[in-house]
Amino acid sequence: MTVINMISFGESGAAVADEQSSNVIRKYNVAHKLRLLNNSVIYGGSGASDFIKEVYDEVNRRLHKAQRKNKSPEIVYGITKKVLADLKNSKRDKYLQDNFGITFEELQTGMKNGKNLDEPFKKSAFDHLMGNQNFNEYLAAGILLGAICNERFEIFYADSQGHANKISRPYMSIGSGADESDKVLARYVADLPRERRDKITIRDGLVKLIEATNASANMNVGVGGNPSIIYVSEKGIKVPGEEQCILASEIVEGYTRGLLDIEFTYYAIPELIVCNGDFEKIEEMMKEKAKDWKRLDRLLRGYKE
Repeated sequence: MTVINMISFGESGAAVADEQSSNVIRKYNVAHKLRLLNNSVIYGGSGASDFIKEVYDEVNRRLHKAQRKNKSPEIVYGITKKVLADLKNSKRDKYLQDNFGITFEELQTGMKNGKNLDEPFKKSAFDHLMGNQNFNEYLAAGILLGAICNERFEIFYADSQGHANKISRPYMSIGSGADESDKVLARYVADLPRERRDKITIRDGLVKLIEATNASANMNVGVGGNPSIIYVSEKGIKVPGEEQCILASEIVEGYTRGLLDIEFTYYAIPELIVCNGDFEKIEEMMKEKAKDWKRLDRLLRGYKE
């Protein structure tokens, strides 16, 4: 279970993800859902953690193997789409080979070695493949890429169902928590004047991006743990440490609950994310600026208001 949120500020952009993954009986706050490709492209994956990592590793391998020196974000996106399709097909082939001795293409064409496969056999193989819920859920992956293209931060999406496109709106959410995040971000963007949607202010956008992620963690099963954040601009990439990410999430939660004012929040979030600010210093400022520190402290520790 996952939420990955990405937003464009025009000439820069950012992504936030939770760290929770789960199986039938356990949850783990160890998933690494945001990574970098080609030292310039944010890679965020939703789906089975092992498959997302396998896609990432294969994209990296093909990027390293590629002869082009200038691997633009569009090239990285094209390779990612191809890897998703190739890995899905290869795993379906192996599944069918192990269980029925045929490939997925042979199942589709209904022929093997120039001979027709009989209908009961084809139906059995197809039903077996489509009916294996765990196997199909493992292959159900969505990928978000974000990078600077022609002096603008662009967002790209691809999934293992064959959907792929460059996102036209300034944000995108994927994963099981996307519904709750989308409510926050869609409302925020819709309330902006048209001329501001192509150049969202960094401080405003970062706060909303983190607020959206907090909303998903508060509401959606399987979304949680410590957030990870990546910020990209023409000047380079910022990957704030875990302490900065946690504190940023707490500050936005305090602001959302009305216990921290907008002036402090708008100072602290860019300072933590973009400027690698001293989290201990900003944490002390948060205590001083809180309208009711005891109440905020309890709220952040899980007590009811």
